[in-house]
Amino acid sequence: MKSFRRNARTVFIVALALFALLGGYFVYALNTYGMRWQTNPYNVRVQSQKNSVIAGDIKDRNGAILVTSDDEGNRVYADSKTLRKALAHVTGDNFGLTGTGAESFFANYLLGMDAGLFEIIGNTFSGAKQRGSDVVLTVDAELTKYAYGLLSDYSGGAIVLMNYKTGEILLMTSAPSFDPTTADEYLPDKDGNVKEDDGALVNRATAGKYTPGSVFKIVTAAAAIRYIPNAMELDIECGGPLAFDQETGAFLEQVKTTPEQDKENRTNPDFVPEYLYLRDYQSSYHDTLTLKQAFAKSCNVSFARLSLLLGGDKINSMARAFGIGEEFTFSDVALYTSSYQKGSNPYETAWSAVGQHKDVMTPLNLCMISASIANEGVMMEPKLMKRGVNSANYITHALQTNAYSSPLSSLEAQTMRELMEAVVENGTGTAAAISGYTVGGKTGTAQTGKEEDDAWFTGYVYDDDHPYAIAVIIEEGGSGGKVAAPIARKVLKKAIELG
Repeated sequence: MKSFRRNARTVFIVALALFALLGGYFVYALNTYGMRWQTNPYNVRVQSQKNSVIAGDIKDRNGAILVTSDDEGNRVYADSKTLRKALAHVTGDNFGLTGTGAESFFANYLLGMDAGLFEIIGNTFSGAKQRGSDVVLTVDAELTKYAYGLLSDYSGGAIVLMNYKTGEILLMTSAPSFDPTTADEYLPDKDGNVKEDDGALVNRATAGKYTPGSVFKIVTAAAAIRYIPNAMELDIECGGPLAFDQETGAFLEQVKTTPEQDKENRTNPDFVPEYLYLRDYQSSYHDTLTLKQAFAKSCNVSFARLSLLLGGDKINSMARAFGIGEEFTFSDVALYTSSYQKGSNPYETAWSAVGQHKDVMTPLNLCMISASIANEGVMMEPKLMKRGVNSANYITHALQTNAYSSPLSSLEAQTMRELMEAVVENGTGTAAAISGYTVGGKTGTAQTGKEEDDAWFTGYVYDDDHPYAIAVIIEEGGSGGKVAAPIARKVLKKAIELG
């Protein structure tokens, strides 16, 4: 009998623990994902509200109306087609096709789900149809339209700019894009066929997973600063390509190839390589460099050598600190996960340290990394909603800035700014320089197997009055220094001009 009671008590305790665990997870999931469930376009309550409520306006940070409703409740978008397409992924569409635009993400405000009891009672007695709250976004419409125009000469890409002190997204645009006024073209027809959209519905700033190329060297450099004593005083040899064993991927220190021999080998069609080689971009070698010089010149060989000193685990630790590999659950933005894979041998780890191998990065995540460096090591949560204002002109939601993490110490961030500012002063990113302002950055030219490389630039303006961080990706643009950096300069100058 005693044994039965003891066993029954054990079963009860285990069941109680499992119930508590399940309850705890439910509370966590509700807090983390509840708003997304509530505003999902397939939520029946959202559909019901759309039929009974006149949706509120969507405005930019300066009050410009981006989306409104007519007397019948139909959604009306901005007159300018260019502006509509520039902001399509931010505003979203009336069908919820993007799923992450303001029309969907902030539906609880736009459709009056934030209305107070007295407001609902007042509307009921007056007989007036309830009107949802207006949503004021953090973006600047004029700046976004300007940036979108800079993407028009290319097959695709994205530009995102944020205030690194507050996390406000001032600009987020993606190409190719779509026109929300004709978004029904992307709905399945009566036979279930869907229009080929060439990815027009994808917000490349948040969901585009790109090979980062040399912009990933920000992560490797930060790891070196954290884990290698006196990293800034290192002498790093870059006298030719590095050789690795073809079968094991082991680094072969004793195998030396001069730049002249490498050039001859690469131009000889009959040359059969005995080893795996890691080369500098366009085989431009630099003899001996400091970390600062290697970063400014974006030297692959130097950063491969750093990976051999660090090992993949330390680089991965730094990547995780910057949010790479994290599942983001921000209140205002649905951001896809970036990833870093250290590789199974030194050869793969070396390539991953220079942003190739299997690394992928979203532009917004990269922008957040640059923002944290400019913000003394503090990464702010990205924000897209500035405030909500109901039909009685009361503010129902006001911007609350949140620090997401602190990936760097203040001293580490200061050292990283020294490296990034050298890139713009005398390195691969001089085309991003702005007279009278301190600009830091990093270029990237990502080899993806396509006809042209993807061009990257990320950086910041280090200025209290204009605390801007930026990321630019141009698909098949070629050189990051020649294509993405000048675009970043134009956007940053325009942002400064607009204040």
